[in-house]
Amino acid sequence: MSLADLIYPKRNRGVATATPATPATVKGGNGPSVATVATVAVAKSRNLEAANDPTTAPTIPDDCIGALQSADGGLYLPWGPCLSADDVRRMRGELVALIEELADLEQWDSGRRDDVLTRAIRGPLSDLQPNMHHFHERLTEARAEKEARALSESRSFRVTDAVLRARGYL
Repeated sequence: MSLADLIYPKRNRGVATATPATPATVKGGNGPSVATVATVAVAKSRNLEAANDPTTAPTIPDDCIGALQSADGGLYLPWGPCLSADDVRRMRGELVALIEELADLEQWDSGRRDDVLTRAIRGPLSDLQPNMHHFHERLTEARAEKEARALSESRSFRVTDAVLRARGYL
């Protein structure tokens, strides 16, 4: 039986770990080789054994099926960052501020503003970062548009009826 036969089948089942081998001393040799390996320790991991035991494994709530469990026992989803409740509150506050500023710049009516705010606040956590990115980009574009409009207005001359009369055109 080879070293690979001992380690890999058990690793593939996810229940074994291999520790570094302790080489045997070789009399008059050039040093240890694979053939002179004295011990190879392959032991079952207690954590994995306990996790696979249905009597000792903690039950996962129905709304968390599919979540992974960290070493400290917490459940997490691999496709999202770990956010604390304070992080979520802070990000939702930032999102509300972004939406309100955008609504002011684009002059939304109160119905549209309330609808967008309601959807953003009540939306799932998976939508929080994409919404922040979306509204940040729109706000950046709206600010640039406002600055361009202000610059254009400052460089232009407004002609009114009073100006035309004063110059004799009317």
